Amino acid sequence: MTEPAEPDRPALRGEWDRFLQAAERERRAGEGRPEGVFPHYSEDGSWRLLAVDELSTWRGEVYDHGNWTAGFWYGVMWLLALGAGDARAKELTRGRLPRLVPRSTDSTTHDLGFLFYPSLVLGGELGFVDPGEAAAVQAANTLTARLNAQGGYLQAFGPIGDPRSAGTSTIDTMMNLPLLWWARERGADVHLGNAARWHARTSARLYVRDDGSTYHLLRFDPVSGALRHQGTFQGAADDSCWSRGQAWGICGFAWAYAATGEPEFCRAAERCASYFFDRLPDDAVAPWDFGDPSPTPTRDASATAIACLGALLLGHVHPEADRRGRWRRTGLDALERIGDACLNTDPATQGILLHSCYSKPHGLGVDGATAWGDFFFGLALALAVDAIPLRTVLGFRPPR
Repeated sequence: MTEPAEPDRPALRGEWDRFLQAAERERRAGEGRPEGVFPHYSEDGSWRLLAVDELSTWRGEVYDHGNWTAGFWYGVMWLLALGAGDARAKELTRGRLPRLVPRSTDSTTHDLGFLFYPSLVLGGELGFVDPGEAAAVQAANTLTARLNAQGGYLQAFGPIGDPRSAGTSTIDTMMNLPLLWWARERGADVHLGNAARWHARTSARLYVRDDGSTYHLLRFDPVSGALRHQGTFQGAADDSCWSRGQAWGICGFAWAYAATGEPEFCRAAERCASYFFDRLPDDAVAPWDFGDPSPTPTRDASATAIACLGALLLGHVHPEADRRGRWRRTGLDALERIGDACLNTDPATQGILLHSCYSKPHGLGVDGATAWGDFFFGLALALAVDAIPLRTVLGFRPPR
């Protein structure tokens, strides 16, 4: 493919440098913490830490997601080791991998991709750990066991088959699939790739509305596979569009297209991306939900960071050169703007990408940093400034 000419963007290189400086502060803070706790989200400038062995669970009728975010800290440290040649970051991260490994058999959550892609998969692709790390393959197999063949989806919440959550599926799962696409390329059981493809097809069909917006949560009859409900868990309303879920869709469908070359995934990614980027404010910091009627809604920079990565993926793999150019420019422009608005330069404040939101309906981390926002912002920047090639980000070579 002949790529369209792209002018040099020194502002983005400056953002990458500032990201690395902030990541170095995070490394120093990490050195002073117990090995088994990791950043989750921040409030009032300080991280709320969570033990890596906190599993998702039902507490009566309330579902607790547990620690689904520890993997992102590893990813940020790998980016620091790569971009700044920080040997202390590399050794610190290697030393704490054993804390994560037991989660590879965790059958209570779909978030194994979030735990093991940024840690063992990306670390392996960058050459910092064994690229065929057995725990990551085990995690992929554990995730695949969540496939409900009747509905064609990976169960999102809770233990496999638990009657309270056996029928749950969320748009977030699209960004847990990179673990499965990687494992497929590593020669794992063909069922892993088939499960990812099946879930992605179901998601493209049932999550994306006619206008390109997405639902967050689907509920199926786990026995028959019939769709029962389309709605939300973290958004403003069942018919609204939770921005981070929209971003998971953009990036997840673009990744699925890179993995399979199936046009329906490219179309889904573009439709989701058009809806998202057409509604961003001038500073590109997404509202937490595009349906929030407030004139000053809570913001979520992490949603924009994820969406930017998805746009940059489309800028690499879209089959049409003009569309590749359009999506690359869209992703780069938004990255520049959220960096200007949200990149933390205050040594007294923890986290890297500020003005992100964990869960507005639950009152958690409504204006601070998030573990995933920091990681996906850094990964998008690394791809944007060519610090990491596409092949390394994906963990496989996309089909032409």
